[in-house]
Amino acid sequence: MNRQTLPTFKRDALMAIERKWQEDWEQNHVFEVDMPEDDSMAPEELHDKHPKWMGTFPYPYMNSELHLGHAFSVSKIEFAAGWERLKGKRALFPFGFH
Repeated sequence: MNRQTLPTFKRDALMAIERKWQEDWEQNHVFEVDMPEDDSMAPEELHDKHPKWMGTFPYPYMNSELHLGHAFSVSKIEFAAGWERLKGKRALFPFGFH
């Protein structure tokens, strides 16, 4: 390793990890949920069989610079969406639809 690549070594390693997992998520459709199609059920029965959860978060207004508080706030709803997904719900997290 020469001196020119040393300053960005950590960044490059993190970006490689990020690319690896993003490709895995895309190939395995981790964050994609299909709508259940069953015309024989009433909407209430369909919801009981395939529960859903939706959360939204407003996009940050550019009246100031982004800061760590924005990341902290959005992380709460993002983690909640992941938790509901782990519990088997069809979780939808449309960022900035308010």
